[in-house]
Amino acid sequence: MEEIWYLFKDHKLLLCHASKMRLPTSRDVESLADKIVSKGVIAIGDAGRDEGPREYWAEMSPEASIPEGVVALGLRDVGSILGEEAFYAAARAFQLMNWVGRYRFCMSCGDRLEPSSVDNGKICPTCGSVFYPPVSPAVIVAVEREGKILLARNASFPPKRYSVIAGFVEPGESFEDAVRREVREEVSIEVKDIKYFGSQPWPFPHSIMVGFTAKWASGELKPDGREILDASWFSPDEMPDLPPGVSIARKLIDNFRRSLGVEF
Repeated sequence: MEEIWYLFKDHKLLLCHASKMRLPTSRDVESLADKIVSKGVIAIGDAGRDEGPREYWAEMSPEASIPEGVVALGLRDVGSILGEEAFYAAARAFQLMNWVGRYRFCMSCGDRLEPSSVDNGKICPTCGSVFYPPVSPAVIVAVEREGKILLARNASFPPKRYSVIAGFVEPGESFEDAVRREVREEVSIEVKDIKYFGSQPWPFPHSIMVGFTAKWASGELKPDGREILDASWFSPDEMPDLPPGVSIARKLIDNFRRSLGVEF
């Protein structure tokens, strides 16, 4: 089986581009060996460690030039070009690369950490503390009211882009409590009938998005004016500019539209 590489430069994934875009193999990477500043194996838990690695991540030097026949692609665009599974794999590679590059010293005693031989953890040789790649959970929710969905415009979005409400989970908070709090804080309404929808790794930089659906319970929309600039109820056949299809935000919106029989 051919070895696949997820090669990054300036937080963008590099793809070989001939007749079609594809991930680099070991043969492609050999010529770039002097430009790579760090690399590692892609593995989750114990899976694949005994059989030998088949996928790797690597980071090119920021000063290195991108070779001919190679293009740089933002992670958010990977899904639309290579498919959803490739997006998940690239997300995993990106998070492992950040873990290796950024988390180098023990947060208990300050000594340099050493990689574990059995998983993706790091071990302090001085005090024995063990650390693992951070995963920050966030909730994202599609709220429905009388056949319409709540969509909001975040201050960080591209112009005219709207999406569902999302936010990070606070310490000691359940996912459902986080849904209620985020909706209340951002648009001043209460929700009910919260139901799990699905989840998605989101490497910006190390989140896991946990999706829900909910029903409007009370209150009227009032954007906080800081994070949320505008919010409104949209019917399934009158949508604003939406997030890309690979995102769980878009999956929630499309699920709402399908539930009301809208073809798109």
